[in-house]
Amino acid sequence: MAADTNSCPKCRALYSLVPVSERRGGFSAGKAVAGAIIAGPVGIAAGALGKKKTTYQCRKCGFTFEK
Repeated sequence: MAADTNSCPKCRALYSLVPVSERRGGFSAGKAVAGAIIAGPVGIAAGALGKKKTTYQCRKCGFTFEK
């Protein structure tokens, strides 16, 4: 059984997650390869854009995590 995406991974409370912050993070190899194919060596910089990551906190237990 898959976990509900709106539940806390620690206490499993439903609909108790609150977004705390957002950031861009990590290097994406897939974006770097696609950028290199489309725009040549300059396109490799596209891999540095990364993904948007949001930090959530559970209102019930206080557990904080990124997704």
